[in-house]
Amino acid sequence: MIEKITFIGSKHLGIRSLQTIYGLAPDKLWSIVTLNDHKDTRCKLDEFKEFAKHSEKKLHILNKPSEFEAIIKEDSPDMCIVVGWYWLIKKNILENVPNGFLGIHPSLLPKYRGGAPLIWPIINGDKESGVSLFYLDNDMDAGDVVDQKRFDIADEDTVADILVKTESLATKLFKNNLPLIFKNKESKVPQDHNAATYYSMRKPEDGRINWHSSSVEIYNFIRAQTHPYPGAFCYVGNKKMYLWKSRVAPQEYHGIPGLVVKVSDTYVVVVCGKGAICLYKVQIENSKEETAGNVLKYGEYVK
Repeated sequence: MIEKITFIGSKHLGIRSLQTIYGLAPDKLWSIVTLNDHKDTRCKLDEFKEFAKHSEKKLHILNKPSEFEAIIKEDSPDMCIVVGWYWLIKKNILENVPNGFLGIHPSLLPKYRGGAPLIWPIINGDKESGVSLFYLDNDMDAGDVVDQKRFDIADEDTVADILVKTESLATKLFKNNLPLIFKNKESKVPQDHNAATYYSMRKPEDGRINWHSSSVEIYNFIRAQTHPYPGAFCYVGNKKMYLWKSRVAPQEYHGIPGLVVKVSDTYVVVVCGKGAICLYKVQIENSKEETAGNVLKYGEYVK
């Protein structure tokens, strides 16, 4: 039986999962570990603090990975549940928790192991993704899978839509499986390691647009990194400009990639390597978000 759980996580998916676990088994939740990510636009540190205060659970806020081992030794949990964690957990720590580390990975493992599993499928134009409930082991996202759920990625879905779908399915996975897991009666299926794909973490500076890409590729790139993520961006002169909302231009355009060829009250059209894209909402760095037609001029280049 599992009686003492330490939750480890961050971001919105982490706090939603923590709330679900507490709702299912408030007495089993022993402590909470999160990280000091206040510089991240997706930070939910205040919500973790508020949750810990309201539920009267011990909260550890980590500033660096080296602090993690001492906390696990101090709390001595029967199991750890990990959601929205960005630091690798060392083998000796994994082995010191008797019932292991149970995690949520927002992909259909073994696909999209590694970083940014919400963003890469949209960038790649995938039509479906999913959420996996699995056990952590010594390799990256390679442990046995307890359960998975799939969802469709519509052409108009942004990363915000995918987050909502992921959170909903993560909640269902916990509700469906935790009662069995607490009794050590869950089923586990090894992953097919030969089918695994790996993707790297992404940083805000990775969001720069290549205007020589096709309009479809650029559209996918923008919707994969829009709010609440840092955003795809380009430059107008020497000013950095974030692109928040777009669509593929229905008409056929040809020209030099990055050239603004149409300006209206609601959008502007920019030529791509193949086709063109309509930009609706943009934002010059350190300014407010605006309609693209208020920012860009006909005949101007973005780069």
